[in-house]
Amino acid sequence: MVSDTFLQSVVHLSETDSTNSRAVDRLTAEDPVLSPCLIYAENQTAGRGRGANQWWSADGSLTFSIIVDFDKIAFSVEHRPLLPLLTGMAILQASQSLLPDSEFALKWPNDVFLSGRKLAGILIEVPSQSSHQAVIGVGLNVNNRFANAPEDLQITGIALSDVSETDYNRFEVLRTFIHCFEDLVKSFAAGKSFLDQWPRHCLLTGKEVTLQTGSTEVTGLCQGVDTTGALLLDVGDQRQRFFGGEIKSWN
Repeated sequence: MVSDTFLQSVVHLSETDSTNSRAVDRLTAEDPVLSPCLIYAENQTAGRGRGANQWWSADGSLTFSIIVDFDKIAFSVEHRPLLPLLTGMAILQASQSLLPDSEFALKWPNDVFLSGRKLAGILIEVPSQSSHQAVIGVGLNVNNRFANAPEDLQITGIALSDVSETDYNRFEVLRTFIHCFEDLVKSFAAGKSFLDQWPRHCLLTGKEVTLQTGSTEVTGLCQGVDTTGALLLDVGDQRQRFFGGEIKSWN
């Protein structure tokens, strides 16, 4: 996988608690990691989402993290808030190549949906000891069919195999994602923003959205995402921009 991608190193684990945790460990270890570095787990037992959320990682799911150095990928530290959006676009593109006739959507800032249900989640972490690097964690439902999921997840989550009714080679799905991610990073560095593609995939546009930022909740009509990656909400008679927060509801 290293030879035909921008990856400089790969760590393959049969099982781990969280690939993001192992990636952060690598960043803070004495021996520097060659980045971009992929940390891939056959089985993840304690996947983490944003905040206190957990990620269901049953057999057949694809769980991995990529360590990136902003300088090496020509991605400025100032553009760091765009990383989850770019990663989501790469997941969407990779998944579309497998299911071209299916309905995919991007939920700002870090989720990918398929047929109205959650297909993938993204967790970006920037250790304070290494502010010029980031860990991009991805959980993508590939072969872990949701008929076998906990009951409360069966109606909210979905896997690629739920739609195709066939299983995929997870290694090839991962390879396709890495190529899509690399192409988007290179295009962005050359001045072509992937955000131009965002409007036709935005799950929240035109919906009433409640966003939690810190201890404050804001509700407004979503007008999409602007060229800086900010979520646009019409709150009363004012349009407000948000660069972070958690979507609590949308309808």
